[in-house]
Amino acid sequence: MNTATNSSVAEHAADTSTAPTWMAMARAGAIVMVIFSIALQVTARAIIPPVAVIGAVFLGFIPFLNGERRWVGLAAAVFAVAAYAGNLPIILDDLRNPESAPAFILQLFSTVGVLLVAVGGVGAFFGAPARLVRPLALAAAGVFIAGAIGSLAATASTDSAVRLPGDVQVTAKQLMWAPEDIVIDTADSGLWIDNEDGIRHTFTIPELEIDVEIPALKASRVDIDAQPGSYLIICNVPGHESMTGTLTITG
Repeated sequence: MNTATNSSVAEHAADTSTAPTWMAMARAGAIVMVIFSIALQVTARAIIPPVAVIGAVFLGFIPFLNGERRWVGLAAAVFAVAAYAGNLPIILDDLRNPESAPAFILQLFSTVGVLLVAVGGVGAFFGAPARLVRPLALAAAGVFIAGAIGSLAATASTDSAVRLPGDVQVTAKQLMWAPEDIVIDTADSGLWIDNEDGIRHTFTIPELEIDVEIPALKASRVDIDAQPGSYLIICNVPGHESMTGTLTITG
């Protein structure tokens, strides 16, 4: 009886002895997510409430992702996956556009962070072999470095549009159009749109079938050929639904 009990205790100890190592991975991922939350809002130059909340929750997890609190690791893993899934349209949009390096690199950074939290939390809870931690962490770091280098190369090869004489300047900054109400007359042939944000935008006028991509920290140009009137301007990037304005053509 005692032998069986001792064997059970020994097996449990063997299972839980790997938990601190996996928890260290989960803690590193949580730190990554806090950094991501702050950096994304600095890059966008605006407070993004959902991102701020996610960062605050991960910050709260960090002190408890140590020792034998395996259930905390599992809770952090579940939250990480849920938060990532809830923002998947925005994340995928940024990851599909490596030429906007700031947003692409940050979303890749967040993806690595979520993977570290999720894998680390689950590994700690189920007592996975600790020998897997190092290769998994190195693989995640390798993917991030390779992706970041590729994005920087794509960004460097993307040129800004040249502003032509007579173009009216529009600026995208802090998730707003400046000015929000743009007025041009029939003599004006185009708009030069400068994106000062570290995230991509589109200059979209559905009624005129205009949909121009504006990479992060770049400028684009669009010719206007339309009847006098007022037209709604939007940005069709997921999460930028509040970024609206009006183009009024006089004449």
